[in-house]
Amino acid sequence: MSFRKSESGNVLVLTAMCLTILMGFVAMAIDVGMLFHARVQMQIAADAAAAAAALDYKYGESTRVQSDATAAATQNGMLATGSATINDPPTSGYHKAAGYIEAVVSEPYPTFFMKTFGFGAINVSARAVAGSSANGGCMWALAKSGVDISLKGNGSLTAQNCAVYDDSSASDALQLKGNGSISAKSIGIVGGYTVNGNGSITPNPPTTGIAPAADPINVTPPTASTSTCSGSSSACNPSNSSNNNKTIQPGTYTSITNSGNGNMTLAAGNYTITGNLTNSANGSLTLGAGNYTIGGNFSTSGNGAVTIGAGEYIIGGNLSLQGNGALTGSGVTFFIASGSNTVVGNGNMNLSAPTSGPYSGLLYYEPLSNNNGVSLTGNGGDNVQGIMYMPGAPVTLAGNGNLTVSLDLIADSISSTGNGSITLTNYAAIDNESSVLSKLAMVE
Repeated sequence: MSFRKSESGNVLVLTAMCLTILMGFVAMAIDVGMLFHARVQMQIAADAAAAAAALDYKYGESTRVQSDATAAATQNGMLATGSATINDPPTSGYHKAAGYIEAVVSEPYPTFFMKTFGFGAINVSARAVAGSSANGGCMWALAKSGVDISLKGNGSLTAQNCAVYDDSSASDALQLKGNGSISAKSIGIVGGYTVNGNGSITPNPPTTGIAPAADPINVTPPTASTSTCSGSSSACNPSNSSNNNKTIQPGTYTSITNSGNGNMTLAAGNYTITGNLTNSANGSLTLGAGNYTIGGNFSTSGNGAVTIGAGEYIIGGNLSLQGNGALTGSGVTFFIASGSNTVVGNGNMNLSAPTSGPYSGLLYYEPLSNNNGVSLTGNGGDNVQGIMYMPGAPVTLAGNGNLTVSLDLIADSISSTGNGSITLTNYAAIDNESSVLSKLAMVE
């Protein structure tokens, strides 16, 4: 009997111990669940704080940043015992650059059951980054390897009052050959740089070892029309090879060609051209405002002036705007789906992007899947305003004159050739604060 009593006592002790441990796990599970909920609430508060701070900086209210960020975090769940820390620029992550604001929100969150184990409160924190690149970068080279930015010749490339980002981890990610120079407000390189010749870099030295900069734009490509022409051959393929003038009405065509000395005008409206739109004439080509889907190539040459009306131009083939005549287009976006992009301003070139709508600021747009090269050549006296967004393609800037353009570049790689000087001013900050590049967004 004494043995049985001892055995019963041991069972009771073990049962009590197991229940105590079990209750401890249950208590911990409840507290951990509440801490996870608090973490979600802290993330909401951090997002609100980052957005409030970024808006203050954007609109010149720098003295109110801390108070507005704290108020926004408190209104979105941060307790009175919490704190919101604002960093400009961020101290960690992928956006350690001007134009981005980091908010770190933390607070000691009281526990209930875990107090028994000596944990009266556990610090819960969250981080968010918001901002735009309107006051930061104007040149991004996004390739992760190889030479991302190169300057060859005796010319200069100046990113005036804005930042240059080079995402390549190569030792020669930024490369100078010749007597040219590259300068910017700041230059950040993931890898390193080389200077062969008498070239110069400003600031010297540039910042190396940065975290890769993220693609600053996220927009959905436009949708191309799929209509086909069902009329006669002459109706579907209008052409002008004479000295007379000709006007085309909006509609669906197989091709449109102007090859004589007469002028051709496409009246304002929407067009679907399944083949090529070609101007090789000494006469002028005028495209009325509207949206154009061109399944083949859009090419201009000759001596005639080319005027491009406001709208979206979706091009399935190559875009080649060349010739000796004036090239003018206001409020235009060229979307090059899979071809190459060559623009040469032998005459006066005056091109600008739209300042409103879903593609505000986008002058040239290639999807990431298009890795065909882009070439922009100017010989001085040209006016180009907008964003060149070519995340998968190499971009070449060339010319022997002094070219000053309001242009932001996002490309796989960027090269500058020739003996002229090329100056880029920050389009998103100076000319269009409503562009897709300058809009505030949560980026981390």
